[in-house]
Amino acid sequence: MRGPEAAGDGPLVQRRYVFGLLLRLCVNTAGGVGILFVILYFGLSRPLPWDYAGVFHALRNLSPFLRPILAVSVLVYALLACGSTAALCVFILHKVAGPLYRMEMILDQFSIGAPTRTVSFRHDDQIQGLAHAFNLWIGTLRRDRQRWLATMMDAERHRLQDEATCRAEMEEALRKIAEDMARYR
Repeated sequence: MRGPEAAGDGPLVQRRYVFGLLLRLCVNTAGGVGILFVILYFGLSRPLPWDYAGVFHALRNLSPFLRPILAVSVLVYALLACGSTAALCVFILHKVAGPLYRMEMILDQFSIGAPTRTVSFRHDDQIQGLAHAFNLWIGTLRRDRQRWLATMMDAERHRLQDEATCRAEMEEALRKIAEDMARYR
């Protein structure tokens, strides 16, 4: 199964990053299971006497401590596993959702008319291909904007001529710009 790609440059999220994430989750789970095993081993591994009565009394004396030992061990495992998994999730969100948030802020600024700037990610952020494709689009948009401004300035040059020529030049400029803008719909 292949992941999504941006501008033909490769996967948006690097394969090494995904494998590292899976490895961290496995280590996290194995560490939690190891700690749970150690707690239960030391809490429940008492030497038993060789006769039946001794075993009966040893197990009977163990029963009041069994519930707290199990409760504490499961609680420690849950806190350890949930805490480290939550920290891992925050780390993942920082590497993937952070760049998307920065792109969203730039697009919001663009929608209110601010000059559009390129996106730059930190070196170790994911989805570098998306940033590259976005920056290519911004470059095209800037070139088109410069061409539209030049077309309007050229049409504006005819403003001091007679009204018919000025009107014809402005209509021609607006038609060209409308054709160019049709690509963005």
